[in-house]
Amino acid sequence: MALFSLGKVRTAAMTSLGGGVSPIAIDFGVGALKLLQVHEGDAPGLVAAAAIDTPEALWDDHAKRLAFQFQALPRLLKGTGFKGKRAVCTIPAGQMFVKHMQFPRAENVALETLVREGVPAVLDCLPDALILRHFAVDGACTPGSGQSGGTGVKQEVICMAAAREFVGRLMGAIKDAKLECVGIHPECVATLKAFEHINRRTSDQQTATMYLDIAAGTTKVYIAHATTLVFAKTIQFGGNEMDVCVARALDLNLVEARRLRLSASVLVPQAARPRSLVEGSTGNGGRAAAAVDGTLQPEPVTSTATEEERRQSVVAPGLTPSIAEQPEAEVAPPEFDLSDTLDTLTDEASMCLRYYEAMFPGRRVEKAILFGGEARHRGLCQHVARKLRLPAHVADPLARMARTGSEPVRGVDFSTPQPGWTIPFGLALCPTDL
Repeated sequence: MALFSLGKVRTAAMTSLGGGVSPIAIDFGVGALKLLQVHEGDAPGLVAAAAIDTPEALWDDHAKRLAFQFQALPRLLKGTGFKGKRAVCTIPAGQMFVKHMQFPRAENVALETLVREGVPAVLDCLPDALILRHFAVDGACTPGSGQSGGTGVKQEVICMAAAREFVGRLMGAIKDAKLECVGIHPECVATLKAFEHINRRTSDQQTATMYLDIAAGTTKVYIAHATTLVFAKTIQFGGNEMDVCVARALDLNLVEARRLRLSASVLVPQAARPRSLVEGSTGNGGRAAAAVDGTLQPEPVTSTATEEERRQSVVAPGLTPSIAEQPEAEVAPPEFDLSDTLDTLTDEASMCLRYYEAMFPGRRVEKAILFGGEARHRGLCQHVARKLRLPAHVADPLARMARTGSEPVRGVDFSTPQPGWTIPFGLALCPTDL
């Protein structure tokens, strides 16, 4: 992984201010602006959380939405209990170019040089207008590599780019909120960090997992070998597209359509909590929450799953029971059929699986983990899992957090599943020494 031109934005003077507390994670999402801070540790503890929903009139106007969120950030911070001035943020998926590219292997030319020349050429812009990251996909089958892969004349690379001007605006908004930006990460980095605890074994490098972030504006698809990213794509499909389908079918405006669709949804059950939190806490947040709608409630497990627990297929902390084991739910009532609309999502995700299998002949993705705001809805997740023909779980990494129930929280209810908080949770755990 490489980062160009952003520089080292952390100052040594601020390092000690956190005192074992993570930087404030800031997620400028389409559906909401989310802030999260945790105590660092194997089982992170909640410090504070806050969110403000995007006004319905701004759902489709990203410029105005971001202006609203930039203005709301200082207000959301005030009086919410966040500690220190350090902050990290993600670059929203809608502002990030993501593409798999292949570059010649050359001993005398660094890969980052080829990326710096190749990506601006694809985007038809000057190199200095972009901030770039790249992830080399080692072992991928490329032209000339033969059956074993990884030795061909070209190197498979996941390239990401964001406009320097936009990143400057993000940093400016954070500065205006009287915070110091100590890290900016793509959403894929925050995603893999959120699930690092279930991919710690050496043998996990042989396991391919698909991560599906089904959000309001887009769906992000990542495939990883343990914590190593090997595939990334952004699909221009999210909850907003489903709302449009309902609005057209029933002749409603988008606000009414969304409320109707969500009121018809059945939520997924609670994710597994670490046993140490369930048994050792006296606060409301430490006890296992009741199952939603009478669905299966996973047994609490230890913070780091042991070999014996894995062999017994115990649900890892932060994951729900298998989607296939949950009581079946419909995607939507009969009056608005979403099956054709969802084909856009599942067909694209299936193509991602085929691309992966072409890169790694003989290997297959073994399971899917679904998260994002739309992943709260059981019928949708079951539909996606069936179409992809993969074992699947819904993630709620916040279930791993130690909570007493007295922490300052605004704009979010942690007593219900919150897979839409996966990105800020992973972001809070990301490194800050860029």
